[in-house]
Amino acid sequence: MWNNFFYKIKYQILGISFSITVFLFNFFLILIFLILILFLEPDLMLLISFLIFILITITLYSVFLFKFKINTYSLEIFNKKNKKKFNNFKFPEFINITHSINETINYLKNEINSSKKLLNLYQNSKNHFNDGVIFLDYDMNVIDYNHQTIKLFELENNNQKELIKLTDFSTNLDLFNFYNNSKKTKYLETDITLSFPQRYYNLKSINTNKFIIIILKDTTEHINLDITRKEFFANTSHELKTPITSMKLNLDALSNSKKNNNDLDFDFFLNKIKQDSDRLEKISKEIIDLHEIESGKLSLNLQECELSVFLDQIKNNFYIILKKNKILLDIYIQSGFPKIQIDKDMFKNALENLLSNSIRYSKPLTKIEIHCNYSKKYFNISIKDFGIGLSDKDLPHIFERFYRAEGLRSEKHSGIGLSIVKQIIDVHKGEVFAESLLNEGLTVSIKIPYL
Repeated sequence: MWNNFFYKIKYQILGISFSITVFLFNFFLILIFLILILFLEPDLMLLISFLIFILITITLYSVFLFKFKINTYSLEIFNKKNKKKFNNFKFPEFINITHSINETINYLKNEINSSKKLLNLYQNSKNHFNDGVIFLDYDMNVIDYNHQTIKLFELENNNQKELIKLTDFSTNLDLFNFYNNSKKTKYLETDITLSFPQRYYNLKSINTNKFIIIILKDTTEHINLDITRKEFFANTSHELKTPITSMKLNLDALSNSKKNNNDLDFDFFLNKIKQDSDRLEKISKEIIDLHEIESGKLSLNLQECELSVFLDQIKNNFYIILKKNKILLDIYIQSGFPKIQIDKDMFKNALENLLSNSIRYSKPLTKIEIHCNYSKKYFNISIKDFGIGLSDKDLPHIFERFYRAEGLRSEKHSGIGLSIVKQIIDVHKGEVFAESLLNEGLTVSIKIPYL
């Protein structure tokens, strides 16, 4: 690069008007003397020849001296190329060229420094991005990528040492088509779906004409939430419609029983209407509770509580339904269990939701166990049933809003009860998690610090 640069400098120096003037002046002067020789007497020819020899010698010496200055100046630039600027005192005739060189060097240094700062900024921050970033050339070769890209493509445990091609990240055809289309336009955006496991991504690309930047954003959570929300409204509207239709039919039957003075049918249909109204009330209460908890409108009203007394009250509330379903409820409390500070109403709501869930999916002549123990910082409550359990696919999602496990959609529940439980435990600064094996039951454990 520097040799080409010096060649151009030499070319510019040789092309300045001063060198052309010196050359032309000497050339025409020698030509005039040669013409004079033809017309002068022999006595003067010797003198003229001598003068021509001197002029030629001066010209050659000037050319040699000028070339020497050029080479010396080039060497001076090469030896001082790492300096910020060059001085003009040794070569005053090159002052304009030196000034141009200094300006060019300063400009290039500023550009290099800016590029270094941007590169350092990117290198220091790339692994803190929430989105994945991949730099690719036009042959699908990977130039660079950040750690989030590895996480999005779930390659953390990949034994492959290097990710050289885009195909090393994924073999998804939609991703390759997006890359190929990105070569044709400055900016591009699309959504793709990856399988096994199914995930949704938003892709954006920037074509710099030298390489392509692809930005990946994981939208799986948002799309799944939108899907479950739509399912929730569809299921809830169906559940609201069912008791309302039942109430209307029972009201008609009740009216006929009244006309026929049939007291037995009257009491039967009246009880059915009450059951339907209770079901409507439960669904509406769950929706209101979830909204108030998530919006932060409910605040904790902490009260000191004896856990054994608290659980006995809940057990008594479920006495009839437990007896009807022939299910036994056993409570085991570690001896010396201290009094706890909880919001009784909210905590009661959480435990009743868990118990209702366990009863709903337990078989007759089985049991439900509540285990309570404590440590120095936390107390734990677990509710274990021996019902149908949950699959590995459904288990991670049971506390999500509106989620209902596959195969249970015909059951009479809204799909938000366990979400309410999680919100209540979160408000108590605790944790809730579940363990299950299909057809062997479900265990929900609550861990709450002493407040």
